[in-house]
Amino acid sequence: MYPKNLHNITGISPAKISRNSLLHFFLEYFKKGSRSSIAAFLLLAVFTFMGCDSPGSVGEEIISGSDGVNTESLFPENFTVLDQNTFSGRLPNTALGYIDDPVYGKISSTALIKPGLSRAVVDTIREDDSVYLRLIFRQEVYGNINTVSNFTIYEANEIWRGNQLRYNQEVDVNFARQIGAFEVSDEDTVLVELDDMWLQEYIAFFNSAEANRDSLYRNTFKGLAIVPSESNQKIRFLRHLAQEEGDAITSLIVESPEQPDENGDGDEGNGDEDNGENGGDEEDEEELRAIDLRDWGASFTRSVYTTDENRLTVHNTENVVKFLPDLPLERLSSRNIVNATLILSKNKSAINIFPEISRPLTNQLRAHLFTSEPADLPAEIFTRDARFVSVIDEDEDTFSIDITEYILDEVFGENPGRALYLTIQSVNGIIYSSTFYDQNGPENRRPRLVITSVR
Repeated sequence: MYPKNLHNITGISPAKISRNSLLHFFLEYFKKGSRSSIAAFLLLAVFTFMGCDSPGSVGEEIISGSDGVNTESLFPENFTVLDQNTFSGRLPNTALGYIDDPVYGKISSTALIKPGLSRAVVDTIREDDSVYLRLIFRQEVYGNINTVSNFTIYEANEIWRGNQLRYNQEVDVNFARQIGAFEVSDEDTVLVELDDMWLQEYIAFFNSAEANRDSLYRNTFKGLAIVPSESNQKIRFLRHLAQEEGDAITSLIVESPEQPDENGDGDEGNGDEDNGENGGDEEDEEELRAIDLRDWGASFTRSVYTTDENRLTVHNTENVVKFLPDLPLERLSSRNIVNATLILSKNKSAINIFPEISRPLTNQLRAHLFTSEPADLPAEIFTRDARFVSVIDEDEDTFSIDITEYILDEVFGENPGRALYLTIQSVNGIIYSSTFYDQNGPENRRPRLVITSVR
């Protein structure tokens, strides 16, 4: 089960005011019942007057020298970064690794894995079967991509639930019981041999016919903790959800030896025409069977360095930006507002100093709106679709998010004073971080609210 937060969002909030956006506003304005029929008529007239001319950029004069259209930029200061750890378990991906990032802090992420008991693919694990942990890595890398990472697998030292795990909440590890070890560079698949004693304990659960097998397993079997070495210089991401049909995901692999036919001769030379033609390749594939994971997640910690107070640093894992603009309500209430766009500019000065560190690219800004601030803000954001969404303008390194509906409600609505809660990307197990200029940045880069109105 994957919450709404994980849905792909393709809507784009334009950074420029176009004829289509004005027409859309007119239609919505008219449909909902406008405050002034004259304003609606003027808006339609302006839209017609614009013809096929190219629109101006947000923050600039929309129609040079035209009467009836007014654009102004406000520079709000009410941005508050809230430390709010969101969920780190049962996501499509799990962060695994260690990095000492001079910009965003020292990060250590242990992957927690609990194999399943489903017999949909494997009915019984036999004594002569070989069982491996198959790790499937995504292409994204956080850190130095040209390094080799080392990991040790231990038994977890407590019962954990994936849907309860959160970032910056560690799960205890039993370092006295090592289950396996491996290293990885740029591979996308790694097979790991596991300790035989641990495997026998797991197989006993898997093959059990007891009625309480599942509940006993859930409440007593602690699963695996894949711990990164502190000498590592990057974080990789395990895949748990297939993006396309046929994609492999992290699982246990059961390899069965070739079984003899009824005559005891094995597959070779049994006179089966199909087997002879296929050369045994399909038979080999059938002997490798996957057991999906029952539960998974990340035991993740970040030691944050002191950051410049003149910047807004946002992580999709651990914080939310609360935005409550101090609007000039008396002045704005006399205008017919047709567009309101919040613009945030990326500050790359720090990350440009360390080009050897690759980071997943942030290309989406999201805004949620609540009647009042929820007691568990990350949970509400996690389970709800964002009200407003913007994708990055890569040429300008800015996000321009259309919040016209919100500003109209604040200026003309009956219940003003609601805050917007800004986050980056979705929560999908991949680590995203971005730094924005705040109100102390250069005038052309600090946060601004561009409001367009017609008379």
